[in-house]
Amino acid sequence: MGEGRHCPLCGGKGFIITERGARKCRCIYGRFNLEKFLNIPKRFWDADIRKIKSNLCAETSRQIYTYLRGFKTFYDKGIGLLLIGKQGVGKTYIVTAILKYLYQKYRIRGLFTDTKELSIKLRERFEKGGHSDLVEVLARVPVLVLDDLGNEVLTDWYRDILVGLISQRYNEKKVTFVTTNFYPSFAVGGIETPSREGVKIVDRSAVRFSSLPQERLLDSRFGSHVVSRLGEMTIPIVVKGIDQRLKKVLY
Repeated sequence: MGEGRHCPLCGGKGFIITERGARKCRCIYGRFNLEKFLNIPKRFWDADIRKIKSNLCAETSRQIYTYLRGFKTFYDKGIGLLLIGKQGVGKTYIVTAILKYLYQKYRIRGLFTDTKELSIKLRERFEKGGHSDLVEVLARVPVLVLDDLGNEVLTDWYRDILVGLISQRYNEKKVTFVTTNFYPSFAVGGIETPSREGVKIVDRSAVRFSSLPQERLLDSRFGSHVVSRLGEMTIPIVVKGIDQRLKKVLY
């Protein structure tokens, strides 16, 4: 196993101490898969924090790395990231790379969730009477990714679950990373970015969103009270760039 890929169950020892004595850890029967442990989709198993510079503009890269340098402070305060941008610009790659980095460096457990797939899993579990267990896991995990928030099929039932999940993590100061194609109303007039000292500063050169139609605002999906909480529990960053998926097809 490489550095940072030790089994979280036994710490790389190959055995676990129980009340009945030592037993072999399941990891000895197969290589520990960090990406599966963090629930990262296979397409992003190669995500690497050292490679995001090559896919992002200099300003976005600076903001991401500034956050990571001050992560201990942000973790204590329960502050994550809100990555805003068009489809294909690399938001999911960034958050999966961050999840791997945080586990490798700090042994902090994270979980990746796609909000569209999550609705399906919750519905399946609801029919069996066990969806609340999954929601509880997502509420308590130290770091949670809510990927593509706003693009899910949002029934009243599912909206209530997501709103409750975000509120619980807000109250417990749990770090949450969100990616979205929608824009929060609090971003109008400028985007706040982290300084090196871990203090939010206003970047007046950021994109202004005052001319956006109402349906493109995240508030229209979840309500201003939820978006307000996201504004307090995350640092918003606009991810700029071209659609990397189309780039592979066209060039």
